[in-house]
Amino acid sequence: MLFWDSVNFDNNPILWWVFGHIFLGVLGVLLILRHRPVPTWIFLTAIFFISGFMRAPVFLYDLPLNPDETQMLAQGLTLTIDPLLYRSVDPTTSGPINSYLLYLLSIMGFKLSFHLAHVLSWGLTMFALVFYYKALRYFRFGIVAQLALIPAVAFVSFIQEINYVHYYSESVAILLLSLNVYFIARWTHQKTFSYAELITSGAALALVVLCKIQALPLAFVLGVWSLVLLFLFQRQKLFLNAGVLVLTIVSVWGGWLLYLWHNGVLEDFFFYYIKANAQLKIRFSDNSYRSPFYLLIRFPLIFAILGKGIKYLVVPLVILAGAFLFKNRAKLAFLKILKIDSYFWFILLGYSVAVIATLIRTGSFYAHHFTYFMLPFCLFTGLFLSQLTHVWRWAILSTQLIFAVISVEHLVTNSSINLYETARSKQQKMSPVARAILKYANPGEYLVVWGWECAYYVETQMPQGVNENHSVRSAMAHPFQATYYRRYVSDIKRTRPKVFVDAITAQTLWMNDPAKYGHQNYPELARYIAQNYELKEVIEGVKIYAWK
Repeated sequence: MLFWDSVNFDNNPILWWVFGHIFLGVLGVLLILRHRPVPTWIFLTAIFFISGFMRAPVFLYDLPLNPDETQMLAQGLTLTIDPLLYRSVDPTTSGPINSYLLYLLSIMGFKLSFHLAHVLSWGLTMFALVFYYKALRYFRFGIVAQLALIPAVAFVSFIQEINYVHYYSESVAILLLSLNVYFIARWTHQKTFSYAELITSGAALALVVLCKIQALPLAFVLGVWSLVLLFLFQRQKLFLNAGVLVLTIVSVWGGWLLYLWHNGVLEDFFFYYIKANAQLKIRFSDNSYRSPFYLLIRFPLIFAILGKGIKYLVVPLVILAGAFLFKNRAKLAFLKILKIDSYFWFILLGYSVAVIATLIRTGSFYAHHFTYFMLPFCLFTGLFLSQLTHVWRWAILSTQLIFAVISVEHLVTNSSINLYETARSKQQKMSPVARAILKYANPGEYLVVWGWECAYYVETQMPQGVNENHSVRSAMAHPFQATYYRRYVSDIKRTRPKVFVDAITAQTLWMNDPAKYGHQNYPELARYIAQNYELKEVIEGVKIYAWK
């Protein structure tokens, strides 16, 4: 720990950046020039080392990167005090599994910190890449399986965009979906199914929806195709094997629902996770509605503009796809290639369409939503590489080349190539508000923050005393506001937090009008705070109240 405390990265760590590009560049060129793959353990060790080396500043950056990250950390922290979801924590759209994973790490002895969240995000992404690689190997691609991962490794290694390096809510779902694609590739190649594989696949499919409700169409596509493979390859045991798969999915969901029912929160789960998330829109306004057909037509432009760094991942795919389509421009040739490997590539195309439909359905297009595309991008890159001559393999270096050009541009213009300055992170490790909170309470005691500043929970290591830790649904107008607000007031009366913080300021996300959204505008809440709390400090507009 002392060693890591002495490591610092400034905004222009040139040698670090150069070394990273050299390491990955050498690996990429070596693979292109070879006509056989390097041993798998060497390849996986190399990509983990390179990406981990380049992510070091993010690992050491002990500040929040995204509101979603702080929300999930606060939820995981709270579950260590009260592990019953929807009594202690409402994970909103992120899904229960993301918070329970943090809870599990906490009881294993890890401190729920921003360090941990940043490492966890990287680890989940890298293990998803391992499943992409293992899936490609089943199609006898050999060296191509390793080449196809190079653009993704470049993306994971050199991306600076916050949306892709924080603990984003899609990461666990993507890992589980990747595991299922690996099983589908394995079954397609071997044409045999073990009960252990079917049970694992079924459990993963069931849990995907508890990671991210928007991923349901993706899990559905993979689940249906798994049943199709059973029909194609093992008709004699079709009902037995399909029964194992379906029964596993039903059992996982049945067990989950039974657990919630037994603890009296089943109705809360259906209302807050399914009904509310299905209907609530960004800023809870119908003015945000746009025609799905309009979004579909504009989707390539939306991806190019809002995809940020992940659009660089698609560059080698576009080059290879163009060459592939030109070479196989005859319709019959194209269809023949899609049919190879028992239509695996056709269903992957269907999976991609499901991703587009999912993103259009949400309509918010946060950059991290586009990470669902990493799976089909990597696998289709492998398919196109396998159908083209060796000279096209150089296209895989285009993603890294773009990142290299961007870094040179930043050096020439004297702008930062590293957004995660570890020295600044250490200096600002605890905010003045968090330090003030700890004057009136101790870690482990309940805290409630009215507004959107979940970092206070993480900085103080104090669990949230209300289900909704960022108050948006309780404070802002939408059809279910009254229900959320009643629960909020009920929660605060139940937990009686030691400190209540009104964090509504001009800088608050969405609720940036203290005159409109300050807690004093909500009569029952204002009355409870006035009766039981005393205003102790005001720091840059943030009001800190302590129990009388």
